[in-house]
Amino acid sequence: MQNQKALKQKIENISNVFEINKVINLKTNKKYIQKYYKINKIPYSLFHTKTDLMYMGVSRDGIYKEDDLLEAARTVEKYIKKLNGTAVLELATGRGASSFHIAQKFPKVKFYGVDISKGQLDFAYKKAKKINNYYPNFGDYHDLSQFENETFDIVFVIEALCYSINKYQVLTEVSRVLKKDGIFIIFDGYLNKNPKQLTSDEKIATQLAEKGMAMDKFETYESFKEKIKKTNFNIDFEENISQFTIPTMKRFEKKATLFFKHPHVAKIISKFLPKAFIYNTISGYLSCTLMQMNTYHYMITILKKE
Repeated sequence: MQNQKALKQKIENISNVFEINKVINLKTNKKYIQKYYKINKIPYSLFHTKTDLMYMGVSRDGIYKEDDLLEAARTVEKYIKKLNGTAVLELATGRGASSFHIAQKFPKVKFYGVDISKGQLDFAYKKAKKINNYYPNFGDYHDLSQFENETFDIVFVIEALCYSINKYQVLTEVSRVLKKDGIFIIFDGYLNKNPKQLTSDEKIATQLAEKGMAMDKFETYESFKEKIKKTNFNIDFEENISQFTIPTMKRFEKKATLFFKHPHVAKIISKFLPKAFIYNTISGYLSCTLMQMNTYHYMITILKKE
C-alpha cells in the first residue's frame, strides 16, 4: 500500500514537470535509441559512474559498491574457465567496459563486441587500442552476419536485449554464431506482471519509465521464455536478483527526487536540455518503486546451445 501511494505521488510530481501523454507517446525506434546514447555520452559518466560500467550493480549484501557493477563480468569469467573458451562476443558492447575488464584477465581469449551507438563505441575503440584481444565494431545484434557460424564459446549481453522488438531473431543469430554447447549469458529487466493485471498507476508508470530509457516496452519473462523454447537453447541457469539491484536504483532515485522536488526549476531546465537526456530523470524516479512493487524484476538467464 505504501509503495502504491508513493507511485501515485511520483506520477503527480512528474506531471508537474512533463506532459505525461507526450512522454508516453514518444517513438523509441532504432534511430531514437542511437540518438539517446549519443546524447547521454557524457551525462552517463557524470551521473552514474566514471568506470564506464553503465549497469545495475548487484549488491548481494544490500550495500552498493562499485565492484557490484562487475557481477556480469564475473559470470562471463566463470564460464570462460569452465568451457576453456577462446572466443567471446558481447552484444551491445557500448563503452566496452565489461569486455575490456575481462580481456585484460584473459589475454589469450579473443573478445568481440557489436553496438549500434557510435557515440558509445568511441569509448570502446579507445580501450581496444590498449590491448590486443578486444575488437569492438559497429553492428546490430539482430544481424550478426559479420561473424561465421559456430565462432564463439560465449555470447553475453547486459541490460540491452530489452531494447529488441524481435528477441527471437537475436536468439536465432546468437545460436548460429555459438559453438555447440556454447553459452548465452543475459542480464536484464522484465515486466513481472501480465500487462492486463497492472493497475492504472502501474501502467502509466511503466510506460513513463520505459520511454525514459528510450525503450518501447519491457517484455514479461514468461513471454521471453516462450521464445527460448522455439530455439535450440535450454535454460542452464536462472536467478531473480531484483532485490540486489535496489541499492543501485536507490542512488538513481535519490538524484531524480532532487530534480522533481523543485518543479518550476525542473521545467525551466527541461526546456533547454534534450528530452533524450532529461527523460532519464523519470526512469530514475520510478524504477525503484516499480521494482519494490514487483511490477518489474531483474533476471540472470544463462542459455546453453544444444
